[in-house]
Amino acid sequence: MCMVNVYLSNIYNILNNYVDIITSPPIAFLLLALFFLGVIYQLFSERINIIGVLSVISIFVFFTGHFLTGSGNYTALILILLSAFLILVEFFVIGMILGIFGVILFAASILVVSIDPGLYAVFLAVILILAVVEWVIFVKHKKRRIPFLSKLILDDATDKESGYTSFDDRSHLVGEEAVTHTVLRPSGTIRHGDERIDAVAEGAYIASGVKVKIIYVEGTRVVVRPLEE
Repeated sequence: MCMVNVYLSNIYNILNNYVDIITSPPIAFLLLALFFLGVIYQLFSERINIIGVLSVISIFVFFTGHFLTGSGNYTALILILLSAFLILVEFFVIGMILGIFGVILFAASILVVSIDPGLYAVFLAVILILAVVEWVIFVKHKKRRIPFLSKLILDDATDKESGYTSFDDRSHLVGEEAVTHTVLRPSGTIRHGDERIDAVAEGAYIASGVKVKIIYVEGTRVVVRPLEE
């Protein structure tokens, strides 16, 4: 019986030392910083890495240490589970709203289990600034994207600078000669080589079979002028 008491006493002392270390402000801040900054690093990584694993371990250690003090309660647990659910759903319902609410609830759970909510609020504010800086570095300077989201969102650029247009680009035809295939009153069809192109006369009317010059192209609008008056 005496040996059992000694054994239990040793376990109790170990747990007390563990709690004292984990709940000390410097260690608590380091654990939270490692978690939030590590999660962002993992988001921009192609696969799970050591930083991602350490971030999960750090938040587990943080919460176990604080729950063992007795400061944790069912409210904190509900907030953690609800925030995890919202963040998970955010990966499938893109829009940021659910993810933001999830992060807010998670931050609230940290304040609920904290011994000094005011101090921990300062910790979270500092970590938020660091997280924004890290995000900017990844996005603006390293030009990194979140791999998971890149698979859900169309990755190919569809702007003009990337060579994409929603219509056939005919700007190269400016200055070329063609023949009116139909009467232009003022719109109709011209023939450029073997290609028939919808066109608009610069004036009100151009008869069919007249040689014309393509003088202006804007989108699908091709404007022509007769070579012979």
